[in-house]
Formats: sequence, C-alpha cells, structure tokens
Amino acid sequence: MFSSGGFRVAASTAVACSAVGVSFFSKDVEKSVSPQPSTLARHTFGSCSPKHEPVLQVDGLRDLRVRTFAAASAAAGGNTAVAATGTGGGAKAVSAQAEVKRLRKRERRFQAFASREHDGQLFMTAQDFLESVTKQEPRARSHRRALTNTEVSNILASTPGLRKTSQHLFRDMWDNCLISYPDYLFMLSVLTKPQRHFQIAFKMLDVDGSKSVDVKEFLKFQGAINKSSALRSGEEVDSSSLIQHFFGSGGKGVIRFQDFFNFMDNLQCEVLELEFLNHSQGMRVISELEFAQILLRTAHISERDVEVYVERLRQRLNDSHGITFDQFCNFNKFLNNLSDFSVCVRMFTMSGQPISQGQFQRAVKACMGYSLDERLVDTIFKLFDTDGDGGLSHEEFIVVMQNRVQRGFGGKRTGWDGFKACVRKEVNKKN
Repeated sequence: MFSSGGFRVAASTAVACSAVGVSFFSKDVEKSVSPQPSTLARHTFGSCSPKHEPVLQVDGLRDLRVRTFAAASAAAGGNTAVAATGTGGGAKAVSAQAEVKRLRKRERRFQAFASREHDGQLFMTAQDFLESVTKQEPRARSHRRALTNTEVSNILASTPGLRKTSQHLFRDMWDNCLISYPDYLFMLSVLTKPQRHFQIAFKMLDVDGSKSVDVKEFLKFQGAINKSSALRSGEEVDSSSLIQHFFGSGGKGVIRFQDFFNFMDNLQCEVLELEFLNHSQGMRVISELEFAQILLRTAHISERDVEVYVERLRQRLNDSHGITFDQFCNFNKFLNNLSDFSVCVRMFTMSGQPISQGQFQRAVKACMGYSLDERLVDTIFKLFDTDGDGGLSHEEFIVVMQNRVQRGFGGKRTGWDGFKACVRKEVNKKN
C-alpha cells in the first residue's frame, strides 16, 4: 500500500474517505453561510456552529416537524400553512423537514429531551437536563406536559436561592424546575470549562466591571448566544429556574465570582457523579470496561469500532482494580484542560512517535499540577494503544476525548488530518 513509487490508495478507500476530505476544502464555504455567535461569546463559551445530524425522535418525528414548521410559519407572519395529514401536504411536509434540518444539533437535542411547554416555549426539567448529558436518548413519553401560569409561578417560587447551591442542586429540583434553551446552552458551556477559565468567563459577563453580574448583564449574554436560534425563549427576569436561582424573585440579586465559581464547580461534579452512579449501581468503583464505555459514548465512532476498543481493552486486562469516583473525577477535570495537554504532548512527539506512560504523566502534571492514578493511565494506554507497543496514539486519544468533553457536540475529525486518519483506518481494515 505504501511504496517508493508514491502513495496509492484503493478506490474503495478513496470513496470511504472522500466525505472527510471534502470538509477540508469546504470549511470556508460553511463558515460563509453559517450564522456565528459573537467573538466574545464564542471565545468564552464555545462555538454554536450548525451541524446537520439525524433528527432525534420524540413525540413522533412528524410532531417535531409540524411544531418546528409552525414556529417558522409564525415567524414569517403566518402566511404558510402547517402541513396537514392526508393527501395534498407533500410539498409542505418537505418544507417542514427542511426547517427541522436547519435546526442546530444542540437545538434538536434540547427539543428531544424537553418535557415541559408553556406559552409556546419549551423547557427542560432538571431531570431532562441531566439525562441529556449522561444518556444517549430521552426517556419514552407520549407528549410534553403543558404548564399553566400558576404551575410556572409555583415552580419558580420554589427554586433554591444562590446560597443553597450544592452538588445535588439539580437532583434535588429534579422535575420541579424549568430550564430554557439559553439556560441549556450556558450550562453545556459550564461543563466544558477548566477551573482556570471560570474567572475569565465571569469577567466577560461582568460588562460594567463592578465585580458582580446582574440579571440584565446575564440576559444580554443569553440573548447573544441564542440570537440565531429558531427556538423561542423568554427575556423576563423571572423566565426560568436558573435566572431565579441566580438573581432571586424579580431579578434583584447579583452574582459575585465566588458564587459563580461554586455553581460551575458543583454542576460539573454533579454531572460526573450521576454519570458514575449510573454505572456503579451503588458500588464504590466502576470497572475499567465501564470506564471505557463512558469515554466512548459520545466519541462519534460506530458501534462496531466501540466494540473493537472495548474488546481490545478486555483482552489486555490482566486483573481489574476498578476506577473510583475520585479517579474518574480527576480524569474528567484533566480532560477540560485537553488543549494544554495537547501542547505539552507535541513537545514529545515532534518526530511523530507515540508517547510513553511516563511522558503522558509528565504532560498531565505540567498542565494540571497533579498526576493521574497509574492504573487509570495504564487503562487508557491499553484502550488507545492500537499496535500494542506500549505507546499511545495521542492524536486519536485527543480527538476521541474532545468529543467526550463536548458531550458529543464536538464534531468528527475533519480536514487533512481527518482524511489521513480515515485512510489509515481503511488500510488497516484491508490488512
């Protein structure tokens, strides 16, 4: 396959990898037609660029299409009728489907998991949010629950205040909570931020430099990140449980940095703890295989490839010591610093060689100030060491872990690096 006469790839390999290669050349075109958030919001809380992924089904695909098409029609002045069942609605159904496809991946996932509705606006409960970041699919339901004004008022009035934030806040609220789409985007961004970025994020919210954030500043930020969304959201000071938690009744309170830090840290820990408990089933540890499955859940790789990874680890495990929650938590906090780790690793891999466990630990310590558990690192190497030589394919590790950090919203590897990776994968299959 690789010879002195040049680099030859079989036709089937070229076809298999062509889509990846095309993305390398179409990136500028995609940018020119895709609505982008402001530089401030993108730098601090991440990009929300559109991705065209399969629509998640909830309440029936037709119901999702009709709801979305109705919203688009209303936005256009109501001149377009919603497609009805029966004959004659083919063209309109196609238009509704096209509107659904224009929804961003985050919007579609929010729609899929949101189980509450009020005055035309969708809401998640705390349970919906936690499940959206720890599970593949939403739980089965026949419809969304429509809330009355009284029910909404009662839910917001029962929201714990800022001083009562904890690592059980969302589990305590569970289904007695209303999370809007802008809240959802904000909390997703919280999950991906290293602690050293918490203060940067706070300063970006603190527009007037008063060392506190009021409800107007927070709503202004939410409006910026939600500007191009097709989903309706409220702009009132009592519009959601998150706003109520941060600013109290009537939006009269303010957030200071320590409150902001505590909320972000507690939310990260709560999601990780729930994820761990979902697999440990009351035990003190999860197995190395369960740990691998958690990491690969949002890796943008096929089920077959996941099985290859897990089976590789299974064959290489001599004995199982398990992974404790502290080890699991430390590893995930390290993943939030993956960009720094990548810089450190590249100092060892200028020659293109895989890294050793010792080099891996040195890079972790350089960007985190601590080392990871040796048995956990050994598990990572057994999972990602493709040829069994004791070295880690750091490029593959970083791509998979980036999708883990982004909870599946990171996108597949694209461009020239993605094309080369795809070629290598196809070649290995044929060998």
